[in-house]
Amino acid sequence: MAKLLNVDLASGAAVYEDLKAEWSDLGGRGLIGALMTERVDPMVDPLGPDNLFIVAAGVLAGTAVPNGGRLSVGAKSPLTKGIKEANAGGVAARKLARLGLRGLAVSGQAAEPMVMYLNADGATLKPAGDLWGLGTYDLIGKLRAEYGDGVGIVSCGPVGELMYPNAAVVSTTPDFLPRTASRGGLGAVMGSKKLKAIVIDDAGANEVAVANPAQLRSAVTVLTNGIRTDQIMHYLRDSGTAMLVTLADMLECLATKNYSQGRFDDNYEISGEKMAWLAKTERPNMVMKHHCMPGCVVYCSTIFTDAEGNYVTSGIEFESLALLGSNCMINDIDMLAKIDHLCDDLGIDTMETGGAIGVAMEAGVLAWGDAQGAYDLIKGIPEGNENSKLIAQGVVATGNALGVERIPAVKGQGMAAWEPRVLKGTGVTYATSPQGADHTDGNALPGMNYDASSPEGQADLSKRLQKYFAAMDTIGMCQFPALAIDSKTMLKKKLVQAIGAVLGKSFTVDDLYELGWRVLKMEVAFNRAAGFTTEDDRLPEFFTKEVCEPSGHVFDVPTADLDGVFADA
Repeated sequence: MAKLLNVDLASGAAVYEDLKAEWSDLGGRGLIGALMTERVDPMVDPLGPDNLFIVAAGVLAGTAVPNGGRLSVGAKSPLTKGIKEANAGGVAARKLARLGLRGLAVSGQAAEPMVMYLNADGATLKPAGDLWGLGTYDLIGKLRAEYGDGVGIVSCGPVGELMYPNAAVVSTTPDFLPRTASRGGLGAVMGSKKLKAIVIDDAGANEVAVANPAQLRSAVTVLTNGIRTDQIMHYLRDSGTAMLVTLADMLECLATKNYSQGRFDDNYEISGEKMAWLAKTERPNMVMKHHCMPGCVVYCSTIFTDAEGNYVTSGIEFESLALLGSNCMINDIDMLAKIDHLCDDLGIDTMETGGAIGVAMEAGVLAWGDAQGAYDLIKGIPEGNENSKLIAQGVVATGNALGVERIPAVKGQGMAAWEPRVLKGTGVTYATSPQGADHTDGNALPGMNYDASSPEGQADLSKRLQKYFAAMDTIGMCQFPALAIDSKTMLKKKLVQAIGAVLGKSFTVDDLYELGWRVLKMEVAFNRAAGFTTEDDRLPEFFTKEVCEPSGHVFDVPTADLDGVFADA
């Protein structure tokens, strides 16, 4: 039976408990929702001792299900002031599952910086004063040298230590590169608890128990083949998620110049195609097919190098390239890679950072396209530079302080790079998701027999997608293979067979959507108790009035449709 481990940083107590029977099908985002609903006052100070910091593996973690090992972290967000889950690749979820843990609930605040070492014997807290202040790369190097190559590391960076609400949580890949659970400022919660890192060592642990191994093997074979042969997965394998830059530009929905337009003339210069060309022609050691977690069959991660073949950054994604790139009119992919490295090292969300810098550029703090200025602004965060501190507080704080009217955020969180006036179902998700403006909660891309720019039917589509992806975040499935699974009935049937095989019970496609709805209802209830109303389920007004060129669209989904998404939650 999977267990929870509760660690009180104030007392040092670490107590195991069996996962409740009614939570047996909850991991990742769903387990975070259940724990937050049961144990945290929605009005709690996000940076106070009574907020929980939760690390949770998905239901499928540690099994043979492809791409089923995402790690979720959660808390009440210092950015949105509501419930928050963010997830990342890496090895941590698999190692937690092998230790028999579905989740780790961290409460209280330590008197001094700590590292938590977690293995089969339990959790041990160790002083970490010598690690406090270290950037991600130095921290990973020191912990790897001390604990060996068989561990996974979950940590916060200097920005998390300073408790800025743009701080991310960092998780390590099998080759000890950083991946960030970026959204919502959860690194600040970790920093507020003076918890610098969690080191997870599964040496000597047993394989994850599966109720029906034969059923799982049968389902996994079909799932693996289906994901590998999906056409979009081929594109991702060749060009990484950066291939979406040119797709979004072609669809006229690429956030550009602080969401004032949907196309970027220099889109190729920051694209996956440009990266693939560099890898083939100019860049020694550049890797276009890299996996960020065990069991990945997509390999959409990348390793970016400079002209001499030296490592610059790993896993630079579409959202980073778009929000730091086209959104800020920056067309230098080498500078964007350098900025991505800096953000990972400081432990901050590239999306919120790109959104905030775009707002700062609109205010005239920097000129449009000033890549070096953007880099210096981010670098100045730990140094206390005033404008840098604004960026560390996020899009809304930056816009309000600088008197900018066009602030692209919902519930305090900056938007993703998909333009909501063109992809109106995505706009509904931005507006209504309990997580804030988050495309991973239901990005409604164009498809057959679907007009993405019509105001009609978008709320129903967003609601279905929000249920689906809440379930995916609960089982630990990566976003991209989840898209392939969603588009193919057979793959969806095989996925629920795999879930049933792991849990030891019948599990259907209807159950999958019901699971997602159950998670969403917990999140909505938490937010309502925290003071959120339907008035918070709105896009910024400029999206409803200003035309997005060149498409000519405004966001015109009726407010009654927005209010209806969670009317029965």
